Amino acid sequence: MKIEAVANSPAFPGARARFASLKDGDVLKDPNVSVVVDVENFELGVQTDTERAKEIMNSAQGQHAHIILDNDPYLADYESGKPFEIGTLSEGPHTLVVFPSRSYHESVKSPEAADIVNFYVGKKEGEFMLDKSKPTIIYSRPKGKYDGPGADKVMLDFYLNNVELGPDGYKAKYTIRKKDSTGEVTSIILTDWAPAYVTGLTTGDYAVKLELLDKDGNVVEGAFNNAERDISVVRE
Repeated sequence: MKIEAVANSPAFPGARARFASLKDGDVLKDPNVSVVVDVENFELGVQTDTERAKEIMNSAQGQHAHIILDNDPYLADYESGKPFEIGTLSEGPHTLVVFPSRSYHESVKSPEAADIVNFYVGKKEGEFMLDKSKPTIIYSRPKGKYDGPGADKVMLDFYLNNVELGPDGYKAKYTIRKKDSTGEVTSIILTDWAPAYVTGLTTGDYAVKLELLDKDGNVVEGAFNNAERDISVVRE
């Protein structure tokens, strides 16, 4: 199992995603929440035309928007301007994040590309998970199940809010642990806002942790800044 940093895909200048139906501080009476996402300078539902689309897991439905609720695994929205169901939410504060994603799930990275909205369901009370004024890292990939050729090279990807990475400042750390008797672990510290690939995964379940570290190597305070997901790998 090996992780190595890779370069970003070609940029989409001016690409951005926005919640058209929701704004900061909204109080929703109905716990059954849907949103409308608008995108600019980016087309949903088409394939991203790069070599990387042939190298890693790629969605047959094309480019989409990643929508993240309260640091849960993202939901994929393939249609701009139409209602997208988030689900039935608990009463209190919630955070939604949206950003454009290439067909192979690599995020479009720029400070203007994403939209983050803090809102309430039912009662206007409680603390939000994400303070937009503070440094935040947002987990995006990997997610779910990887099998066949899609398990050969698995992309790690994340989004940043109000923070820059660098050798002498904030850093992103991925740790991958196999959930079996071997407990095999590997990690990487990234100093650029760019994806990474993990190779050498064998059949089994893995825990993938993403942390935002400060210049002293400590995890930065914030619910999003220490996220863990489980993925599964099936090799033939």
